[in-house]
Amino acid sequence: MPTASDPRRWREPLRVWLVVLGAVFVTEAAVMVALPCVLPADRSRLLEATADAVLLTVVVAPLLWRLLVRPLREANRVRADFLADLFASIEADRRQTAHDLHDGVGQSLTLLVSGLRSAVPDVSDPDVARRYLELKELAKQALADVKRLALGLRPSLLDDLGLAPALERLAADVRANHPIEVTLDVAAVAETRLPAAVETTLFRIAQEALANVVAHAKAARATVALRRLGNTVELDVTDDGVGVPPAVLTGRNPGHLGVTGMRERATLQGGEMALHSSPGSGTRLSVRLPVERGTR
Repeated sequence: MPTASDPRRWREPLRVWLVVLGAVFVTEAAVMVALPCVLPADRSRLLEATADAVLLTVVVAPLLWRLLVRPLREANRVRADFLADLFASIEADRRQTAHDLHDGVGQSLTLLVSGLRSAVPDVSDPDVARRYLELKELAKQALADVKRLALGLRPSLLDDLGLAPALERLAADVRANHPIEVTLDVAAVAETRLPAAVETTLFRIAQEALANVVAHAKAARATVALRRLGNTVELDVTDDGVGVPPAVLTGRNPGHLGVTGMRERATLQGGEMALHSSPGSGTRLSVRLPVERGTR
């Protein structure tokens, strides 16, 4: 693969531009030579300029389409297919890892906690009793951590019951582990199953948005709202935090890949994402995705 300093990186674009410029030069020269022969002797400057422009456009437009527009469209298609396959692979890996955590480590820890609860320590030795209680609490905490990790990787509620229950569980997890009051408004889709790809996209965007609120916003409250408007579904995540730097809003900050990932997910589903914020005034993230007609 060509590196930044590899001449192959710029030779191909240069070759394309040289072909285009050469074609434009040759076409224009031929038009200027041929026009006096085909136009009437009393031609006006307007007629000559119009004929020149029309002939040049007819010749150059297909060339530009073939050399520039069509390759760019194909590159965008290949990129979109790659990202779609990448996100699908990530979700499959997360689903399998969450399943292994829940049915493997999670079940073992559940049995351990159950065994510790039913065990009777030697209460005549204070050190043994204290150690027993510490180990029981440690096992309970480890079980809770494993369940939280499995939920973050791929909540079973998302596959089994849909987006609304999964978001309710996500909001409850944020409330339980962080000093942020999360308000959830998902009544509009509570009885609705959206296409699996749309549900996954909206859940991951909401998950990433709440993670950003927890990590960066210094907010006391956050709101997650879902609305269904005809053949579109809208997700809004707002907070009352310190706001987002302008470089993140414009996508010029490479350190905030989460925002780029959310925008890529929305674009792959044919939707759009907008981020509105200013320092000290909180942040609002809005996503609109199309939904197949007839989805219930």
